[in-house]
Amino acid sequence: MQRDTITAQQGQGLLVSFAVLILIGAIGTVAYTVIQSEKIKQETTNINAIQSAPKISDSELQGIAQALVKKHLGGKQSAQDEDIQALSNTLHNLKNNTSEAAAQTLLLLKQDKLDEATDTLKALALDTKSKRDAAKLWVDIGNISNLSTRQAAIDAYQKSVTLDPDNINAWNRIGHLERANKNFDRAEIAYKNVTRLSGDMTHTQALSFANFGLLHQSQKKYQEAIESFTQALKINTQLNNTSGIASNNENLASLQRTLKNYDSAESHYKAAFEIYRQENQQAKLIELHSALGSLYQTRKQTELALLEYEKALSLTQENPNKRFSAGLYANMGILSQQSNDLEKAESYFNQALVLYQALQQDQGTADQYSNLAILARNKKQFENSESLHLKSIELYEKVNATQAIVTQYTNLGFLYTAWNKAETACTYWQKSLDGLSEPAQADRKIRIQDIINRDCKAYSGTSNSEDISNDTSVTED
Repeated sequence: MQRDTITAQQGQGLLVSFAVLILIGAIGTVAYTVIQSEKIKQETTNINAIQSAPKISDSELQGIAQALVKKHLGGKQSAQDEDIQALSNTLHNLKNNTSEAAAQTLLLLKQDKLDEATDTLKALALDTKSKRDAAKLWVDIGNISNLSTRQAAIDAYQKSVTLDPDNINAWNRIGHLERANKNFDRAEIAYKNVTRLSGDMTHTQALSFANFGLLHQSQKKYQEAIESFTQALKINTQLNNTSGIASNNENLASLQRTLKNYDSAESHYKAAFEIYRQENQQAKLIELHSALGSLYQTRKQTELALLEYEKALSLTQENPNKRFSAGLYANMGILSQQSNDLEKAESYFNQALVLYQALQQDQGTADQYSNLAILARNKKQFENSESLHLKSIELYEKVNATQAIVTQYTNLGFLYTAWNKAETACTYWQKSLDGLSEPAQADRKIRIQDIINRDCKAYSGTSNSEDISNDTSVTED
């Protein structure tokens, strides 16, 4: 009986054990199913993210970068090129990133929704476990933030180097933006980190020398800047890095021009031009024709200057750029005016005026009103000249161009003198004198004072406008 009971208990124990095993197996199956389900779900999400990413070609990415930089930053062409390249790199990074957040960020940037794009990419960076990968994302966040505020961009780059002190792109961008902010000590620290991360005789070492060239140039340490760019040029030449060679030559040309070493400047411009010609870089060829034209204009080589400007204009017909063309027409007008070809000058100034008006660019429009006013005065069209000067003053006031307004007062003094309205002329001479407060304007101030002393005591007489009109009427160089 006892044996039967024990046997029964043993049988029940086996049944319980078997049931437990079945239960464990079932739980394991469920767990495996859940894990596999999550894995499949994640893989599906990644596939969907890739499929939902906008199908954008590389050329379209470049176009998006150019449009965003032009709209939100503008500024000098050299700075634009740098910002376009940085943003273009970010767009390519987003395109190659398989995450849904990256695809969404790219779409938002295409729609010019900067805040939403930045927030989306920040969330991705914060969820990224790898510090190095997160640091790269913060560089991209900085490149996007730069479209809104420079400080937000710097903050993002700083987060990048905090996560990865060896992120050379972040250090490079910090250096550029701090230099633009005139925080030269901070820029130097950033550029030294670029140097630290650069090997000997490499592209990055050439970049490091060029960085210090830009820094010294910003600090007006021109000889040190020349030495730095020369070192960069030497390395790029040895590496046969044509883009670096061209860029370094442009930098050296600009410096030599500043130092009035015009022959050296011309040589460097032509060296850069030849590379861009061989590589058929039309936009850079336009820039170089314009730069050479401006150099010849400074040297008073009028025919050569006009020839270069005309070459630049002919290339812009294939690559229309209203702002650039307007500046070319204005410079050609000034050259024609200086050559006493007033009809041609008027034609050029009017073409510049139409373009600046189309761009709704008040400063450029005002400059052309001023130039046309002086031509009208020379033709003894005094009422027209007066009207144009007053229009230019109205626009200069809108953009708070104080010294340009003072120049108009000077030119109105000449106009009313030629018009035999001595008392009105003296009123504007005095306004002009009161506005000449800069140390660099000391010579002009003396000349205006001499005119007042000579002509304004009795409100009669005329003055020789040729004495200073060339200094006061030309508003663009």
